[in-house]
Amino acid sequence: MLFSLSALALAAALHQPAPPAPARLHGHLDHAPAGDTVRLSYGRHQGSQAAKTVLDPAGNFTITLKDLTAGIPVDFNYARQHASLYLAPGDDVGMTLDFPRFDESLRYTGRGADANNYLARSLWKFEFGPAADVPRPVPTATTTPAQMRQQADAFRQAQRNFLAASAKAHPLPAEFQRSEKLDIDLGWAIALLEYPGHYRALAKQEPVLPANYFDFLQQLPLKTFDQYLGERGSKGKTAVLRFLTSYANRLNPSGVLSTDAAEARRHYALAQVDFGPNPASIDLAMFQFYSWKLNFNPDAVVAAYPAFRAHNRDSTFARTLRTLIVQQLAVQVGSPAPAFTLLDNTGKKVSLADLRGKVLYLDFWGTWCAPCLQEMPASIELKQKMNGRDVAFVYISVGDKEEKWQQVLAAQHLLSPNSVHLRSPEGDDVASRYQVQVFPTYWLIGRDGRILTRTAPRPSAGAEAVAAIEQALAR
Repeated sequence: MLFSLSALALAAALHQPAPPAPARLHGHLDHAPAGDTVRLSYGRHQGSQAAKTVLDPAGNFTITLKDLTAGIPVDFNYARQHASLYLAPGDDVGMTLDFPRFDESLRYTGRGADANNYLARSLWKFEFGPAADVPRPVPTATTTPAQMRQQADAFRQAQRNFLAASAKAHPLPAEFQRSEKLDIDLGWAIALLEYPGHYRALAKQEPVLPANYFDFLQQLPLKTFDQYLGERGSKGKTAVLRFLTSYANRLNPSGVLSTDAAEARRHYALAQVDFGPNPASIDLAMFQFYSWKLNFNPDAVVAAYPAFRAHNRDSTFARTLRTLIVQQLAVQVGSPAPAFTLLDNTGKKVSLADLRGKVLYLDFWGTWCAPCLQEMPASIELKQKMNGRDVAFVYISVGDKEEKWQQVLAAQHLLSPNSVHLRSPEGDDVASRYQVQVFPTYWLIGRDGRILTRTAPRPSAGAEAVAAIEQALAR
């Protein structure tokens, strides 16, 4: 008995968690801009803990995380550049990079370097570097569901092979490998979930999905998914949130949400089959789904809200969705458009009231928004077709510095007699008051200042956009 007790004590001692230990990151950032701070963020909610230090004049820094008990994902930030790291107790990692070639030149040395070199090389190989041997799964207007699956499968296999080869060449922590495998699988699933929406936008028609199209979800650990909602670093957390957001396409492949309240009950039944006993994942997926759909069909979300309240267990989600619904209903068709007063490109104050008496084609955009800029040639053509008519094209730039905004107005030849160019400065909430979540967004406002539509056709819709404006003028 004494021997047995001693053996048990020894076994318990052997399985004691390792005592807390620090991890050090030091490095040299070549050609880095001066004036910022090196910051590491980590913790259960990314950013809840942070460590920071200055970059010396030679571009060197040293920063230590104290009392780590296990390997954790860590976010590195400097001068608006970001890198995902993995640090474990006792690590002493050296970082080097050439700042203008941040992702391409990022390298690590020292204890703990292997996992971080994998992260850097993987990101460059599959995300930011030159076209790989296996291209990313990006659908076109002619991509079939079978072709999309083939592309996604090939890309996932290439990522898996790279992880396996890296682990064979340089041993990687087991928990780190499990997390990376999950991120690879989630990226694969996101590409397949987003295919119906991408195809619809590109081909201007619905994809014909086979009955078993969404069976790929069975390859994911959805029945235990709640465990992945905790701390996984910004990279892992983004993968989880993107997956739960993309899951909307599983619930509503057509993109058209019905005002039939029974549809919401069917959505919940489907999610419960997919996720099983994982209420937190279902709550988050449904909140993402309905809050997104509010931008396009608030009446359908209002119809779904009782089912959401009945099934949802997160009081914050319930309060937030209710608030969003109230805000959306305030800008329903027929309601007065929210007032605004902004400066135009000449520095003159322009208010919504100043424009009353004309039909307004309202364009929320930004110079940072590639789809917005892609619409501008068609927008110029649309303005020319409507020249001399009782319609004003009102462009509200959101999130732009004035100098950049003025440069783009001139370079794109956007100024014209029938257009008004306004800038919403930092701190202004005009986009929020109009409940604009997506850019570009187009509205039609009637001569009386009331909302005619919150989803006006884009300029690139051509005849459809002209018809919508003609209809507004005829009212």
